[in-house]
Amino acid sequence: MLKNIIFDFGNVIMNYNPDEILYHYQLTSEEHDLLRKTIFESKEWSEIDAGKIDEKEATKIFISRVPVELQKKVKQIMTTWPENVDFYEPVFRFMDQLRKQGYHIYALSNTGMEFANFVKNSSMGDYFDGFVFSAQEKMMKPDKQIYQCLLKRYDLKPEECLFVDDLENNTKAASELGIQAFTFKIDRLDELKKKILG
Repeated sequence: MLKNIIFDFGNVIMNYNPDEILYHYQLTSEEHDLLRKTIFESKEWSEIDAGKIDEKEATKIFISRVPVELQKKVKQIMTTWPENVDFYEPVFRFMDQLRKQGYHIYALSNTGMEFANFVKNSSMGDYFDGFVFSAQEKMMKPDKQIYQCLLKRYDLKPEECLFVDDLENNTKAASELGIQAFTFKIDRLDELKKKILG
């Protein structure tokens, strides 16, 4: 019997799109491209998610790679980008519906702690019964250990869980552990509802 729904963050509860995030910062198209490559497409961005470096260390590195006139922008982006993400309200409404029907909701996301804490400490955090973040655990999906970390921490049985992620590699890894899985895009929300509620 399905009791627990586990949500990824990027492109599941929100639209993760660096270009759309950067549109909030009044940049020329050249600055926009440079900052997208310097920040969001850097190896350090992945290392933040992996818990190898934190956002402060990454910010120093990014600052060292841009012209002086863009250094303040780098700082601003690194501290405020979570506020400029488009969260999917219909997904949160569905979570609310699930909670009212007795399901437990968990988060399992490859993310740095800046964004993780932004969600956790906002009203959105109230939708979740528990969290596992890659930066904190220093391991990332699709490493099976991070799924096992969530199951163990919250005493969950794999067969009673459904994991929702936008990447097939991640849902496949969950399936191999006996967790039900659904590869999500926002236009598949109705399919997800049918899968859970019938």
